[in-house]
Amino acid sequence: MSDIKDEQLVEAACRQRFLETCELSGVSDPHRQTIWETIISHYSAGNRHYHNLAHLMCMFDFVKRASKAGIALVDAAAVEWAVWFHDIVYTPCSKSNEADSAELAGKLLLAAGVPAATVQKAQRIILATADHHHLEGDADGDVVVDADLSILGAPLPRYAEYAVAVRKEYGHLSDEEYTQGRARVLKSLLDREQLFLTDIGKATCEAAARANMGHEWRLVFGGSQLSASTIEEADTECTEGDDVAASVSSIGPDSAAELAAAADAVQCECR
Repeated sequence: MSDIKDEQLVEAACRQRFLETCELSGVSDPHRQTIWETIISHYSAGNRHYHNLAHLMCMFDFVKRASKAGIALVDAAAVEWAVWFHDIVYTPCSKSNEADSAELAGKLLLAAGVPAATVQKAQRIILATADHHHLEGDADGDVVVDADLSILGAPLPRYAEYAVAVRKEYGHLSDEEYTQGRARVLKSLLDREQLFLTDIGKATCEAAARANMGHEWRLVFGGSQLSASTIEEADTECTEGDDVAASVSSIGPDSAAELAAAADAVQCECR
């Protein structure tokens, strides 16, 4: 019963935020209702254990914190629509989720009368969330990209819930298949010189994200069952990118090529 109540509260919060986004862009009915029903139907699907409405609200919370930290958005409407649509199409193992999401955003938003420049910018930001890269000359995009990754820097218990939820979305894969692909993704993130693009992301999420991913990486390669409790019990020493790279070569598949192939099979996005 509590889970149902929590879901209702999240949906109510999302609805209020959605209405604010519509006011910002001048979107009215019947387009407003059409967009809302599309958002609800996609993000509330039964296979959305992590990429759901709660994920959107966490992203909006980061956007709010960025604003309070002094980051001024150039096109707030584009940022908001990018958040709403960035994972609206989500099929595990698909390599076109972001492109498909951007296409759907364009179709619905242009029909609703949202200015073309705002729609195009939202689409560019959505595409940037595929690999979380910086959009040259677009600080607004950096806010959304960091918001999408902000779960990585959450307190460890919340990160553990996220990791378990993502695993459920790939329930069709064996533990071995998922572990190999997930390890590759964790390594690629830890190998980055900087995970976050905004000052607030660097200050509040970077260190915790690296520690959290280190916990999870050691767990999956230690052969433990992936659960919130086992992640929290993992060794608390932070594993940096170079350490992960060395360990993967000795513990993971026999070659980097095999590991890359496994990652392609999983396409785990870690968001």
